[in-house]
Amino acid sequence: MDPVEQLQQVIDEAQRMIGSVRPLERARKTPCPGWDVRGLIYHMISTCASFTAALQAASGSGGSTPDLGFDLAASYAEITDAVLKEWRVPGVLDRMVTLRAGTMPGSVAIWILIADQLLHTWDLSKALGRPYMMPEDLASTLLDLMHQQLSPAMRGPGKTFGPELACPEDAPIQDRLVAFSGRQP
Repeated sequence: MDPVEQLQQVIDEAQRMIGSVRPLERARKTPCPGWDVRGLIYHMISTCASFTAALQAASGSGGSTPDLGFDLAASYAEITDAVLKEWRVPGVLDRMVTLRAGTMPGSVAIWILIADQLLHTWDLSKALGRPYMMPEDLASTLLDLMHQQLSPAMRGPGKTFGPELACPEDAPIQDRLVAFSGRQP
């Protein structure tokens, strides 16, 4: 499966999870230090908005990101429609994209977005007490990529990821990915 279709799959699951959030659940703590469910969803939305703007800048399309409202599920659906539209532009994976993390090929940048949305959907599932199972092939690919790309400078308090947690080598791939990203499976 190509990465754009994998991103679509991840976003579909994230939309399902976000759409299931009841108002009283928005204040629940998540596995992400300092973020409740509401804050985590806002992060997921703003990440997709940042990628949309970066992809538009890389293609010179000059498009705009949608105005987002207070309905978190509707806002997530709207911004993910926009970011997926940009990822489907021919040649986007070969273009250079400038993000906060630096300038990189679209073929690398898409995996950052996939990882972000996949891991945060898992975070939401834990906060909400809802089942969530990552596709094994996708979790395996991400774990391999993270082993290659995740530097020690990206780990620790206030950083993108926490320290890697111990996890048995024979544990399910989802648990190993989550532990490698600094979360307790």
